[in-house]
Amino acid sequence: MENARDLGLRCVVQGADILGEVPLWCERTGRLWWTDVRRPAIQSWEPATGRHRALRMHADMGSGSIALREAGGLLLATATGLYTFEPDSGQAPRRIADPIQGAPGMRLNDGKADRRGRFWVGSMHDTDRSRTGVLFRVEPDGQVTAMLDGFVLPNAICWSPDDRTMYFADTHNQLIWAFDYDLDEGRISRRRVFKDWTHQVGRPDGATVDAEGYLWNCMVASGQLIRLAPDGEVDRVIQLPVTHPTCPAFGGPGLDTLYITSHSQRLTPQQLAEEPYAGALLALDVGMRGLPEPRFAG
Repeated sequence: MENARDLGLRCVVQGADILGEVPLWCERTGRLWWTDVRRPAIQSWEPATGRHRALRMHADMGSGSIALREAGGLLLATATGLYTFEPDSGQAPRRIADPIQGAPGMRLNDGKADRRGRFWVGSMHDTDRSRTGVLFRVEPDGQVTAMLDGFVLPNAICWSPDDRTMYFADTHNQLIWAFDYDLDEGRISRRRVFKDWTHQVGRPDGATVDAEGYLWNCMVASGQLIRLAPDGEVDRVIQLPVTHPTCPAFGGPGLDTLYITSHSQRLTPQQLAEEPYAGALLALDVGMRGLPEPRFAG
């Protein structure tokens, strides 16, 4: 097992996020974007200037995930639907679709755009750990299709470099699945278990894929960052200085820095004192490069 401190660990933003999630690197603006689901806030950080910006959002606009948009700005996945948002404009978010149609207690969680500009996002009940989650495919025109159901806590949506494999996890049930992916049609098929983490302390949360096709997964509860080979075998295990890392993303001009969000929710005062980086945005030099982040075409 590797120690993150031996890999150039840096605390980029000591933000104390309640539930930091889904970092995304925007090569156009040179910013890293991420969200605090619980506060809620949309955040950005500019490596060139060191500027950190946090935009507080309305209480019902907690974003379980975000995506970059081809037209500029962001797509927000919230409890009340999907919204386009221009953080620098001062304008309110504009809703384009509502996959969960106001179902009580439900919200949208992890989501990402594929390389045809669609957005894939999972829903979950925010408090009741029931199998009511649905995986949706959202077209650029806002058309929504339910693709998969019967899970608890959706996470780890990402694709192989050749777009032939899509990954998806249920954090609660500690499983990561792989699917055959038809990029032209936006179809998933041949679902199989990619990695079974049941009976482990850690639970699979957010994920990204590097340029070599290996999947990087943050493990909530164990504080580990795992690199998995395309066949599901563990390639590297890196111990982080936080118990609850949530999502990794490659960023920086060369896509060679791995950024990691984390959460601090439900930690006791003693635990928070022992984990000063809980809820912070961290960065590591893992010796790998990532892939450009796909953009939502709507």
